[in-house]
Amino acid sequence: MRLHAPFYVICQKNIISSYPCYILGSCSGLLLLDIGGCFFVANPFTNRSRPLDHSGSNILYDIVTCVNKAMCVGFAVDRIQNQTKKRFKIVCIVEMQMMYGFEISNGHSWRLSETTITSSSKSDLAKRTKPVYLEGTLHWLRNDGSIIAFNPETEQACFIPSVFHQEPETELFFASDDKINRLALVSGTKEEISVYTLAENAKWALARQIKNVFMEQCELEFWSLVMYDGKRLVVREKKRNLEGVFHVYDMEANNWGVLGSTFWSSKGVTDFYKLTPSLSFVEEDEVKDNIPCYDPQASYLTAFSPPFRQLE
Repeated sequence: MRLHAPFYVICQKNIISSYPCYILGSCSGLLLLDIGGCFFVANPFTNRSRPLDHSGSNILYDIVTCVNKAMCVGFAVDRIQNQTKKRFKIVCIVEMQMMYGFEISNGHSWRLSETTITSSSKSDLAKRTKPVYLEGTLHWLRNDGSIIAFNPETEQACFIPSVFHQEPETELFFASDDKINRLALVSGTKEEISVYTLAENAKWALARQIKNVFMEQCELEFWSLVMYDGKRLVVREKKRNLEGVFHVYDMEANNWGVLGSTFWSSKGVTDFYKLTPSLSFVEEDEVKDNIPCYDPQASYLTAFSPPFRQLE
């Protein structure tokens, strides 16, 4: 296994099981999981996981039980200096009109940060848009293209007054360009995809325009942008009465290819996360090699083991 290669993992709500499973975040090779209302930090490549006590949180349960509020959870992981262990923090953003607050957990306890920030304009957080963790800071996108930024270590927050007007009938995806360490916003129609990066003047600058992969209109049920990292762009196409197809665009080779297929038929229940393989672990985690068959929650943890779909 090449541990430097990026992997992608798919999350879907399991409607049949009494223990629905969600991925709430992915960072530095670790996943933040909600399994039937119980929370875990897990490394799917080592089968190690750690249960989290969320009883001290005043808002986490309300957030994860509402699909449109799942973007309010931020997951940040950093390596402890000179150690193979990693430390993490979970940040829940609280939206109160034009003011924002932050509830923080280090895995042991929850507390409300003394930091609040007030924006200069009213705009809701973008629904079903995951926060981006870049250079030690979590970033939440708002509907008007502006950003709420929060550093989990220093607990400093700032408002980035960027503006982006989303056109009707366009798909939008918030990400980071790992090649240049900048925030990115991908906007696309069935014909063309535009990639913007956040410049130093807090403006979204057009960086690239790409002709979208060809999709037969008469067969198309829906399409969506699912991943971007500066090197590759991934698009999902769902044809009527057929499996969905993942198309990947190589930003350096300037061509489209097929990544794989998916059997999920609904547009709204599946989220996609980038997962970079890692052998690191967090304190107090456990190896989940021998899972009793009567423990459905623990069995979910082993379900996230390799193989994953790999991008070469």
